[in-house]
This record gives sequence, C-alpha cells and structure tokens, in this order.
Amino acid sequence: MIFRKSKTFDLKKVVEGCKNGQASAQKQLFENYYGLAKRICMRYAGSSDEVDEMVNDGFLKIFSKISFYDSSQSFDAWFRTVVVRTCIDYYRKNSPKVTLVDISTGPQVESDDYLIERLSAEEILELVQKLPPSYRTVFSLFAVEGYSHGEIAELLNINEGTSRSNLAKARIKLQEWVKKYLEENVNQDNHVR
Repeated sequence: MIFRKSKTFDLKKVVEGCKNGQASAQKQLFENYYGLAKRICMRYAGSSDEVDEMVNDGFLKIFSKISFYDSSQSFDAWFRTVVVRTCIDYYRKNSPKVTLVDISTGPQVESDDYLIERLSAEEILELVQKLPPSYRTVFSLFAVEGYSHGEIAELLNINEGTSRSNLAKARIKLQEWVKKYLEENVNQDNHVR
C-alpha cells in the first residue's frame, strides 16, 4: 500500500510530536512517508520481504533518531539519508562475507542508453533487484543517490576500486538483461500480430 501525504499533514507539528514520543504523530509520519521509504528501499532490496524489513528498520531508526533532526534543514532530505543508511546497514548485516578483488579501473562498458529508454521504471527496478546485493547496492548508491566511489567505499567498508568494479559489473549485467528482455518482448509482440 502506498500512502500519499495528507492535505492536512502538518510536518512541523508531527515532527514535534514524534520527538515527544506521541504514537499518533508517529502514525501520521509513517502514513505520510511510507511510500517514499518503500521507493528508496526497493532500489536496495532483492525481494519484497527485504523491502518490508528495510522500511520497518528505517522507521524505527527515524523514530529513535528524530531528536537529531535539525528543523532548519529539509526533513525529506534527512529522511532519505536515514533510510538509505538503513539500507546500507541491512546490506552490511545480511550480505554474505566474500573476498572482493580490488581493481583500480573497471572494464569498459559500451553504452546502449537508448535501450533503457524503452523500459518503464517498474521494469528497470525489477532488473536492478535481480542484481547480486553488492552490485545492486553500489549501483543504487552511485546511479540513483549520486554518491561518489570514495563515499561508497567508505559507507560499505570496501576499496574504491571495488566500488568501481561492482558498478561496471552491474552495468554489464543490466545491459545484458535489458537486451534479452527487449528481444524476448519484441519477438512476442511480433508473433502476436
């Protein structure tokens, strides 16, 4: 279920209520920000169960850390940051411990950007969710959130070269899947006619 912000939603009042531990304010914040949290978590999760767990963990962190929110700053930006960091924490806690090879430059990737333009946002998200967790996390942090490889390396406790390598491998996988997906759908469309 995706919620939209209520027209009577008073963010300042709700945040104050949350800081005071008011359950009704927490419920209002949850109802009005659930959709945003879910959209963020979907970029990092591999399944709907992981999305639900990340969203729940995110709201627990929001409610426990809301006293640190500076009201002179954008609440939405603070909220996004907390949820993204919750997703990173989830990744760290639940990803298998593997040895990653550090390379200083990733393989060159041919760009077929026109292929992506033929897919809907839901189709792209579905393909991103199929990536292995390490690729998916680096891809989302770099391509969606705009973090640099240095920042990603620090957040995930990996080398910068590993971040570059994971991004390059994610792009290669996504391009392969997009081509295959489009070939299958174009062939199906041609057979239907």
